[in-house]
Amino acid sequence: MDNGAIELSHNEISLLLFALEGGSAAPMPDASSCEEACPVIESVEELLCGGKLDPRQQLVRHLNNHLREGLIECGMFELMSARPVGARTQPIEDQVKLHQVNERLSGWTCQIKLDDLERRLLCESISRLPRASWLTMPRLMWRIRRKLNGR
Repeated sequence: MDNGAIELSHNEISLLLFALEGGSAAPMPDASSCEEACPVIESVEELLCGGKLDPRQQLVRHLNNHLREGLIECGMFELMSARPVGARTQPIEDQVKLHQVNERLSGWTCQIKLDDLERRLLCESISRLPRASWLTMPRLMWRIRRKLNGR
């Protein structure tokens, strides 16, 4: 397997995280909490507590950090923090901004370097997704599998 970096989109990383988490949605960090929005806190906690994360959990954190990076770069965190808590409707301006942010997010990609163990974990996780995943999004599934296998 190739140890080079692979380019993944926001949707691909989201799907990989979904597969790694066993088919349940990963928790979204609270934009108003610096502790949850800042990946440095996770590293400091790990160092101070002396605990060692298993490879799967390390990979989940790694992918979450890239997702967070995409959300920040595309302006989603800024948009989420500007919206009043509990607001049920969005003003027209916010809907336009949300559309613009989603457009930027759909075009966002990043380079991720994965070692052989991480690639294997991701391939196994993708393989465990229900058959319906392969039927409803075959191009995305095959594209991810091809990237993970280094082809």
